[in-house]
Amino acid sequence: MMKKTVLMMLLLALTMGVKAQCEKTCEKKDSVEVKDSEKIKPEVMPEYPGGREALMSFLSKNIQYPKLAQQYGVEGRVLMRFVVDTDGSLKDIAASDCRIERFNTTKFSQETEARQAQLKEEFALLFAKEGARVIRKMDKWIPGKAKGEKVRVKFTLPISFRLSK
Repeated sequence: MMKKTVLMMLLLALTMGVKAQCEKTCEKKDSVEVKDSEKIKPEVMPEYPGGREALMSFLSKNIQYPKLAQQYGVEGRVLMRFVVDTDGSLKDIAASDCRIERFNTTKFSQETEARQAQLKEEFALLFAKEGARVIRKMDKWIPGKAKGEKVRVKFTLPISFRLSK
């Protein structure tokens, strides 16, 4: 059951794609920070060693579905943002847009409204913490390049948590 859950999660992440993003203040997406004020579009995007398939394999082996979320039948998604530095190391790991998309309505409705609100926050935090834990475990990536030089690239990786039926 756990492998099906992880596989479903990975397939969703694969379909959503892995894309580079700059800060919200940037005008262009897929830009990199070369100097403090200069933004350019990378010619070569950073890549997990072995490519997308290796990334999906790593995630499937390392992501652990939070037990409390399983107990309540909670499904969700979190966008993990990080920087792939010029040496391939991952920095500034943060979660954004943590969403709870489904839950077991029978079990959840037995809770008070205050407890339901508390649980929703807790589930989002659990998904964010798990995403960050797994990203910290990753090996160095192959850095992006612009004008033939290695550059820092801000990256967004969607991670979905789905239970198998």
